[in-house]
Amino acid sequence: MYRWLQKGSRVCYARGLRVPYSTANSGHSAIHKVAKCNSVSESEVSKFAQLSDSWWDPHGPFKYLHTMNVPRIQFIRSRILDLQRSLQSQGDLSNLRAIDVGCGGGLASESLARLGMRVVGVDAAHENISMARVHQLRDPMLTNLEYKHTTAEQLVAQHEQFDIVVSLEVIEHVTHAFEFIKSLVRLTRPGGLIVVSTMNRTLVSWLVDVIVPEYVMGSVPRGTHDVAKFVPPEKLSEMFGACGAETVDVQGLVLDPLRNVCTLVPRDFGLLRNVGVQANYILAARKKA
Repeated sequence: MYRWLQKGSRVCYARGLRVPYSTANSGHSAIHKVAKCNSVSESEVSKFAQLSDSWWDPHGPFKYLHTMNVPRIQFIRSRILDLQRSLQSQGDLSNLRAIDVGCGGGLASESLARLGMRVVGVDAAHENISMARVHQLRDPMLTNLEYKHTTAEQLVAQHEQFDIVVSLEVIEHVTHAFEFIKSLVRLTRPGGLIVVSTMNRTLVSWLVDVIVPEYVMGSVPRGTHDVAKFVPPEKLSEMFGACGAETVDVQGLVLDPLRNVCTLVPRDFGLLRNVGVQANYILAARKKA
């Protein structure tokens, strides 16, 4: 769940909200460029064009972003190790190249880099990339991380490919989900891994991700989320399949705001199908070799 807070001319993140993936630069020209991209929502990019670095405070108003990042990285690392075992490869991740599409301020990008991979974080908003680069300087060990003010489509056009492609809480803010997934798959090397986290389209997700935060608690501005853009895991798997990738795992992400804990849970509980993915979930797919 997410919110953005206007502070003067800057927009702050909370609860995992990330600037929507797009081709935007700053200024009016950015919005015009956004409209030319297949998967971009012009209104979303306009709304989340800027960012404050106060969300890096793990005990501040944006602490839930940090909380949810922990199980997401745990999931990603486990799926990478599964992939390496299937390839009878070593556990050293330094030979892998990863990309975080829609990286925002770089929270996931930094975590991925600390796993040992060579990581590229990309975002449409120049302000986000600038802030992420400044924060990166606080850790001189992050020499395996770089940021680029660009988009998946632009990198595809440049014939870039990566072993690991990650996009967290982005797809529910794009205009054309299928085109976005197609770009992610095209960015992935044959046999590589793609990880996407988002929200299911259910009554539970409507209550948990929209009604409670936006209309009851008021922690998220009304209209932040459009339930029609939420993607069921079955639909996401179908889109991946149509693009030449096979789903290998789906797990739920359950957040307890009172204890400030986010937990990975199985998709199914016995005979109860999809119980664990009624709201937020994370999915891994592998591109066919």
